[in-house]
Amino acid sequence: MAKTMSLSKSTLIRGLQCQKSLYLYKTAYNQRDKIDKVQQQIFNRGHRIGELAQKLFPGGRDVSPPNPYSYDASIAATTALISLNFPVIYEASFKYQGVLVALDMLVLKEGKWYAYEVKSSFKISKTYLLDAAIQYHVITKSGLKLEDFFILHLDSNYIKKGDLDLNKLFKATSVLEEIVEKQPFILETIKQATHTLSQDTVPDISIGKHCFKPYTCDFKGYCWKGIAENQIFDIGGINLDEKIELYLQGKQKISELPELFLEREKVKLQSQALQQEKAIVNTELLKQFYNKIQYPIYFFDLEAFQSAIPLFDGTAPFQNIPFQFSLHFIEKEGDKPIHFEFLANESEDPRKEFLDKFLEFTTITGQILVFNTLMEIGTLNQLGQLFPERMKEIKDRINRMVDFEIPFKDNYYYHPSMKGSYSLKAILPTLVEGEDYQNLSVKDGQEAMAIFNELLYEEDKSKIEFWRQHLLEYCKMDTWALLQVFLALKKLI
Repeated sequence: MAKTMSLSKSTLIRGLQCQKSLYLYKTAYNQRDKIDKVQQQIFNRGHRIGELAQKLFPGGRDVSPPNPYSYDASIAATTALISLNFPVIYEASFKYQGVLVALDMLVLKEGKWYAYEVKSSFKISKTYLLDAAIQYHVITKSGLKLEDFFILHLDSNYIKKGDLDLNKLFKATSVLEEIVEKQPFILETIKQATHTLSQDTVPDISIGKHCFKPYTCDFKGYCWKGIAENQIFDIGGINLDEKIELYLQGKQKISELPELFLEREKVKLQSQALQQEKAIVNTELLKQFYNKIQYPIYFFDLEAFQSAIPLFDGTAPFQNIPFQFSLHFIEKEGDKPIHFEFLANESEDPRKEFLDKFLEFTTITGQILVFNTLMEIGTLNQLGQLFPERMKEIKDRINRMVDFEIPFKDNYYYHPSMKGSYSLKAILPTLVEGEDYQNLSVKDGQEAMAIFNELLYEEDKSKIEFWRQHLLEYCKMDTWALLQVFLALKKLI
């Protein structure tokens, strides 16, 4: 059936993760999960990093094909340029015995060829080494001798000062020795993939850890159809590996859990809530928690993005940069909440204005409620290092913060419809009827970060305005939800 199908380094890596995923990719491509905004942003980031790295070797010829089905022309162009000893080739393409690879940069120095593959990360993972080993196999078997093979990756110690210094942003690490050692394994990998694709039926492979490592498989929706309704996967306090093992043992309901798991406080509580089909509330602990909260009260949430390419002076790759916040403020119990918000301009360093606005809007003394203070405190401390003259005010705001995640992570409240999740999005509809995040275009903080990242490169003003509006709606919903949960939970006591 699939004997004539070609392979690439990405399909071989897919096969190493799961042969079923490889088979489905080649025979049922339209069954793949839709690429979400976060994944698309990761793809876009990798593309931008690759283009930036080309500037380390200027003057190269790009032989990228016009579409994924036209690699024959790229291979021919690569062969011609090599024969002419052209010094730098971008996306150099090779094919050997049905396996196709495209190398980010092929560089000729003093009569010898060097391979460079670009990765938008700090570390060289095992998967990256396998990726390079496949490229090495195809390139050298095609008849080109490589003097060395480098992975270009980001340097976590780089701090931008003025123009980007690409020689400091990127680190070139030779991986030749490691990938040569992997050549016998690569031959077996190709043999296994070829055998899988020669079959007439989908490989019978159950779900497992391989569905998520090294990447979340884009056929998860296909393979997990119906499995998500299994009660075992709706339990907090049990890690994913344990859940999969329980599933493979035939356990589907929380009532079928071995006694060992019920010794865990969170699991025991969830089991009781399911049996009783209602919320379990520790009124006494809630009272103690609420007794520490006095009006005026701010309800606060912020969003930050991480750019692989440092955009502003004093920042490092993937540094958290706050770009948005929302505040709901109630001065006295029973007052109508007042809303404040900030969303940065995409073309400017947002940190000073972010801090100025936050401090301005929280001038009135009052406690600041945050759902999990880790990010907010970390971000404000970073801003304090950048603007030490405002550190006293920042410390004041931090000292006024109350972590409103505590009543949930410490089991003061749990409702079975939360399905093991302790996020604000899972809690809100259990306490406030008719309130949820379903109608929002931005679903969570990861999406918000991905969207703002892309706005930094977007030129269509209508798209920018569209997504800015939806970012504001999302962040506002976070603090509105926090306020509503605060009031609803207070009613219980």
